[in-house]
Formats: sequence, structure tokens, C-alpha cells
Amino acid sequence: MKTNTRRTLVGAATAVALLGAISIQPAYAAYTAPVAGTNVMRMTSPLPGATNSVNLTPDAKGNWDQYYGKGLNARVMYADVRSEITLEFKYSNAAGAPLTSRTVYLIVNKKYSCSKTTFSTTNLTDYPGSNRPNTSSIVRDWCGDQPQMGAGETALKATTDAFGKARFNLKNYNITGEMFPSALNKLNKYSKGIPCGDDTMCLQTTIAPSLYAHPTEAQERGEDKDLIFLAFVNPKVSATVKTQKVKAGTTKTLTFKLTKLDNSVAAGTTVTFESFGEGNDLEEWSEVSNAKGEVTIKVTAPKGTLGLQVVRAKVYGAPMGTDSKVYWVK
Repeated sequence: MKTNTRRTLVGAATAVALLGAISIQPAYAAYTAPVAGTNVMRMTSPLPGATNSVNLTPDAKGNWDQYYGKGLNARVMYADVRSEITLEFKYSNAAGAPLTSRTVYLIVNKKYSCSKTTFSTTNLTDYPGSNRPNTSSIVRDWCGDQPQMGAGETALKATTDAFGKARFNLKNYNITGEMFPSALNKLNKYSKGIPCGDDTMCLQTTIAPSLYAHPTEAQERGEDKDLIFLAFVNPKVSATVKTQKVKAGTTKTLTFKLTKLDNSVAAGTTVTFESFGEGNDLEEWSEVSNAKGEVTIKVTAPKGTLGLQVVRAKVYGAPMGTDSKVYWVK
């Protein structure tokens, strides 16, 4: 049967957020209800739950869940851009018995996901393309549009331990990520009507465990798994003083602090500045956050200046920033 790629959005509730996780859909095929898988693969660390992830499984029901086993658990989770992470999965049979001493895989940048993320790993890898610099590199998925660039997805290889668990590590190399989320269990802000692969507000990788390096549709229908949409986000940028009055003719130093998802400071991050309204032009346009996760910028205005000056700080490459407002007074 002729096949075509499906690059849709996954459900009305997440229509502005995520690309469909399915890889290949038979042309004009009717919905086929999923069946229970013969093997089960669950992420055990970090353990996805109600407080640290967004559950997309209800959006998959009756739609793209048919391309996986009946036990599909689809989740959105967040990670710091340019961070190093370790993911642990447990592989077992349908009865719950662990698959021990078994070669297993974690598929990163799943084919047709249009994932723009790039990584390195110390795991062995299986990649069908020829456009990566070395075997440790994980390149982006090209959505199937550029077959000369390869299939896109990379399979990380590991061997399960006595408990059926396997670990995979990733170091992210993207320069900038998504905006910092309002909560770990809330979907981030995305551009309306634009697929993730084309949206500057979106930086996600689709991750799927499997017993196969590059599973066929039939093989994936036999696997109950955790399908993870891992979004990489910029540090949170906060103004230490959001609004203040300053006497015209003087100099004021504004401070912004950068923090990661775990609330630790984000040092070594380039922040750019913009100024709007009254006041003199800024003397600097960027600064790298120090060991305290802070960046500073000085503002000045001639004597007699009255009005508002807005200074915006944002992580380099980010589409949105954080404002600090200065009201110049006599």
C-alpha cells in the first residue's frame, strides 16, 4: 500500500505545540484501534508524573495512538538547553518480567518528528544517514523532506541490567531553546498554527524506547511505551527590580538574574539588551551571566528627562525577553 508521511499536530488541545509523533501513515487509512503490546517500556528516571510533565495521552486516543501499543503513555517534559541528561527506561514483557541482558534502544529525534535538537552521547548509536561528523553525534530530523540528509532519527544502544533497566545519556548542543515554562506540568507558549519544526518558539525532541533500532509501524504497534516529547528551555530571566523611579541626570544599574529549571543559577549564558522610550542609548548590547547567574546594564538620561524607559533582557536568540522599567523624574 502506498504510504505518505503525516506531519500533523497532535490533538486539538495541543494543536499549537507539538508535531505528530507517528512516523508513517497508510494513505487514507481508517483508524485502527491499538492492541496491547507484547513488551512494555517505561521511563523510570526521571519518573514522569502529574507534577513534572504534561499528559498528552488523552489527545492521542482515537487518533495517533493507533501507531503504538494500547499502553501508550505520551508526555511532555522539560530540560535545560545545553544541559547533560541521563534517562533510564525499564524494558519488560507484557507480564511484567524484566528483559535482562537484552540489547535495547532509545530513539532520539524520531523520524518525521521534525525535531531540531542536536546532541552528543557516549552510548553506541545506530544512524542510517551519512551527514553526521562522528558516531557520537545526533543530528536533527529532517522531516523526510531531504532524503539525502538521512532518515533523521538516531537510535542509542544499551544493554539492560538484572532489573531490565537501561540508561542513556545526552548532551544538548542547541544555542537557544524554548521560553522558560510557567510550570513543569503546563504546556509552553508556542506560535499559533505553526508546526514545532518551523516555530522559533519550539525546541523539542521526540524520544521513544524500543526493542528495535528503527522499528516498523507493525513493530511499534507491539510495544507499550512512554513516548516523551522533551522540550529544551532557556533559563528564566528575572529583573531584580521590575519598576523604579530614577532621577534624570544620574546613572542606574539594572540587574537581571538567570535560573534553571531546578532553580539553580545559570552562569555563562549570553543575554542581549534592548531599550525603548526615554533615556540614552545603552552602552552595551550583551553580557554573559556571572557565577551568580546575574547580568547588569547601566542606564542614563540627561537632566530634565521625564518619562519611561524600558530595558528588555533576553537570552541570546530567544524571541521574547523580560522588562525592567525606569521612570525618569526630576
